[in-house]
Amino acid sequence: MTITLGGGTMAKKSSRGDKAFMETAIALEITRFQRDSLKDQVEQLSAQLHTANLRAERAEERLHETTIMLSKLSLQATSHAVRSTLTEVLVEGRSILRLENPVYTPQPNAAAPHQ
Repeated sequence: MTITLGGGTMAKKSSRGDKAFMETAIALEITRFQRDSLKDQVEQLSAQLHTANLRAERAEERLHETTIMLSKLSLQATSHAVRSTLTEVLVEGRSILRLENPVYTPQPNAAAPHQ
């Protein structure tokens, strides 16, 4: 037995309602699955971010230590630099200036022209 209401039948309306209910239930399950998947992904990305932040902090500390070390080395190198000295010597009765501890000492092959 079917009841007619406003030109349609109750069975058709009930069938449409069941179909809409099933579609809504399926959409809800898909949404729940996606939410759980995204929660897991957020947790993984948060852990990666934490690890990356720790690695960055360690790298910054090493960079700071290296910068301080290089600064100290450069200060030591410049403060203990051996200065060049100039003395006058006589060679075969002629006065010649002799440079001791020159800043730049050319290599023997560096003066030869390239062929």
